[in-house]
Amino acid sequence: MIRSLNNMTVQKLLLPTDPHELPQFVMRRLHFAFETAFYNILKNLEKPPQTDLSNFLGYCEAWCITLLGHHETEETITFPYLQQKLDFAEEVEQHKKIHDALDAFLEQIRLAKKDSAAFDPARMTQILKDAEDNLMAHLHQEIEDLAPDRLKVFSGEELAEMMKVSEKYAMKHSSPVVILPLIRSHTPPEYKCFPPLPWAVEKLLLPFLAMRHSGYWKYSPYSVA
Repeated sequence: MIRSLNNMTVQKLLLPTDPHELPQFVMRRLHFAFETAFYNILKNLEKPPQTDLSNFLGYCEAWCITLLGHHETEETITFPYLQQKLDFAEEVEQHKKIHDALDAFLEQIRLAKKDSAAFDPARMTQILKDAEDNLMAHLHQEIEDLAPDRLKVFSGEELAEMMKVSEKYAMKHSSPVVILPLIRSHTPPEYKCFPPLPWAVEKLLLPFLAMRHSGYWKYSPYSVA
């Protein structure tokens, strides 16, 4: 059985200043959010909120498209950069298997959004269960493959540039009303330093963004703030 990221994450309460540590820290936090949402969705599918189906399906879809967007950033920016000196071909292959499952899950969500009678929690559960081992193995392996010592084939400046470009791409190609509230509402209080946000964004813009789909985030385990 794959060990949960919940048992792997409590290492630092602040963002690391060493650029060789930052990629692993960021990946650990993102993957914690994705794993937490995955198991939260499975739990809710046991007794789905039939009277609030639209919001629950929106929550499920937000997780799915955010994970797909994360993979797109990796395949477009992060992996090609790392591939200059390291081998990340296995991670790319893992993505292909995971995406088949995510596409099938999204299809179920969108069918149910069009017609609530098409909502099939048993089928949705089965899709996630079938994908669980591959997804969790990938989430954990990728973190280990970003170990600071392994990344020392790159300079700190090179890694800082990679992270900057990756973040810029992710924000440009995703919806801030989905990605930021989802990540924050699956990040425990001791890690609310992640993702790092300017004061005005965290205190003024983020609450506004979260209001757009506030019904989704009531299914999250943590508050957005």
